[in-house]
Amino acid sequence: MDEVEVQKQVQRAKMWNTIIFSLIAVIVIAVLIGFGIYRYQHTFTAKKWLDAPNARTKIVADLFKNHELIGMTEEEIISLLGEEEHYANTKTSFKISNTYFDPENTIVYHLGVDYMDDVWLIISLTNGIVSSYCIDVT
Repeated sequence: MDEVEVQKQVQRAKMWNTIIFSLIAVIVIAVLIGFGIYRYQHTFTAKKWLDAPNARTKIVADLFKNHELIGMTEEEIISLLGEEEHYANTKTSFKISNTYFDPENTIVYHLGVDYMDDVWLIISLTNGIVSSYCIDVT
């Protein structure tokens, strides 16, 4: 091989190194952007809760992670999550828990639809304080 061939091979090697590095950089950036979008969509804020009531299933886990609901007063819950939907006080029994929830001591929030079932956050109160909560479907 003469010196011209060696120079051509060096140039090709540099080109392939640049291409491979660029592809790896694009993949890493795409993964980071995807993770950021996922994280944003699954982070609870009161604004998201109020603005997108049918997408609450995405953010309810973050709500539980960052807010200790048990022990909060009814007023604190309403301040955080807003008033329960007007139709929610008619829901007294659900599929999974097989429990009757007294409408006077329960706050119910619609979380959205999962497959064909409506998903609900059911917050039980004892003397105006959250004593338990669960997610159930109708």
